[in-house]
Amino acid sequence: MVNNKVEGPVPAYFQIMQDLQQQILNGILKPDDRVPSETTLAKIYGVSRMTARHALTELVNQGYLYRVYGKGTFVSRPKIERSYAPLTGFMEDMRERGLRPSSKLLSLEQVLPDPELRNKLKLPVNAKVYQIARLRYANAEPIVIQISRIPQYLCPGLEEVDLENSSLYFVLEKRYGIRLYRAVQRLEATQATPEQAKLLEIPRHSPLLYVHRLSFLADDTPVEFVESWYRSDRYAFEVTLYKDWAGRR
Repeated sequence: MVNNKVEGPVPAYFQIMQDLQQQILNGILKPDDRVPSETTLAKIYGVSRMTARHALTELVNQGYLYRVYGKGTFVSRPKIERSYAPLTGFMEDMRERGLRPSSKLLSLEQVLPDPELRNKLKLPVNAKVYQIARLRYANAEPIVIQISRIPQYLCPGLEEVDLENSSLYFVLEKRYGIRLYRAVQRLEATQATPEQAKLLEIPRHSPLLYVHRLSFLADDTPVEFVESWYRSDRYAFEVTLYKDWAGRR
């Protein structure tokens, strides 16, 4: 990085931000590269250390950079963006983006749901559900932990299916004739537990996107309740909003 003194009416921190952004977008600074320290940036741009810190903090807040305590500031990897609209599974979603999906099956068991889940899935008292816990990868990088719960009566023999190499939604449709029609989904912010952090290969208490979704058939029969914990440094959700219902003006 050459000497690049800032000048002019544009705030110095903003000029530094723009310069670093361009280096990231042009591939000069690559994902996980360490950026110069505040002291070094202050010398390069001829500004105070506080101004350099302001620029780095803004880039961290915008997702271009991330900090590792005691090690420095690094370039973030591009996030995988997900639109709300399509009702697709993880494997379909990743393949559409040109990424290579894979899964690790953590557990698959038949369990009795708690009263809250039983109510969501509209099940009688003694009905069991398949509980499927998987760690999902994109290009061999852990992205999300998912726990799916599906009424056992809808898909008997599901434990015989290779769910590490198969799409659950594909299996439901092709083997059991179950085609999802709609879903209600909710997003929340949370922090990684020690176990989640280990599986996702991130620091403890890292921010996660917690997503829970209840899917239905066309006749409103509940099919699946799935909970997902996404790495917020690698995944983002996008939704299109309209001023009027259904986009009417």
